[in-house]
Amino acid sequence: MILRGNKQRRNRAAILLRHTEHKKKQKMKKHKRLAIVNGGMKFYALAVVAVAALTACVNDGAGDVMNHETAEVQMTFTPYEVEPMTRTDGFTRAAVADYATRLDVWLYEGDTEVQAVHQQSTDEGFASLSVRLDKRKTYTVYAVAHKAAGAATLSDGVVSWPDDKVTHSFFYSQSFSPATTTTLNCMMERIVGNFRLEITDEVPADVARMTVDVGVSPTQWNVSGYGANAVGRVSSFTPTVGSSPTLSVFMLAGSEEEKRDVTVTAYDGEDAVVQQRVFTDVPIRAGYRSTYRGEFFTEADELMTFTVNDWMDYETVDF
Repeated sequence: MILRGNKQRRNRAAILLRHTEHKKKQKMKKHKRLAIVNGGMKFYALAVVAVAALTACVNDGAGDVMNHETAEVQMTFTPYEVEPMTRTDGFTRAAVADYATRLDVWLYEGDTEVQAVHQQSTDEGFASLSVRLDKRKTYTVYAVAHKAAGAATLSDGVVSWPDDKVTHSFFYSQSFSPATTTTLNCMMERIVGNFRLEITDEVPADVARMTVDVGVSPTQWNVSGYGANAVGRVSSFTPTVGSSPTLSVFMLAGSEEEKRDVTVTAYDGEDAVVQQRVFTDVPIRAGYRSTYRGEFFTEADELMTFTVNDWMDYETVDF
């Protein structure tokens, strides 16, 4: 009986040992499977990160990392100069700095301003611009070049100059997508006409100042075309006694000729009128100049002789 009991105990111990070893083997297999899975997940995660990095960026060879969803857009701004009729090509390009001291540029996506840049002719790289933009979007660039004392502003589609001062000014606008356009050669157009008075007699000793009144004239430019905010404009000049001065004023104008009256007045030191002349039906057109030449202070009949002017290619009136 004792021997039989010992044998039964040994059999149970052997069975228990085999069961324990089987559980250990199963646990070890489970750990191996988890290790393989975890290792695979780590490798997959690293692969995804690597692919994402390669998809997002590429080296351009110059040390800069470029995003595939953006593009660098280069812009250069150039006014054109109307040439005399002796030229066969009709026009030639000139430098912005030849005619303007400021360049104001705005980038819009729809009705939202994305960026504004204000340059002066003393700045390095004046009249050129480089911006990085989203290739998936469409932008519109607006730009004005001018000689105002301060930067122009753009609000609700209207360009305004400081103190409503209108100077020799140019405008440009274009819509583009950086996906297809990365270089813009922006040839700006004049948005002003010019009245020029060339006085051939001498300024008397009692003249202290002169004014040019262009009447009610636009002082703002609508980006969709032509001026806005028409107000009375008077420009003042201080001539040198004994000189034969030239007075010149710019007016915002459209592509079609308009007739305007311009009044030129000379005052003494007490603001009494010394001489005044009204030039009626002066032709004003964007990109053109009308020159009136003759004696101003001497009483004489006006001579209405029209000739072709050489700059801005318009009319000269001798009086």
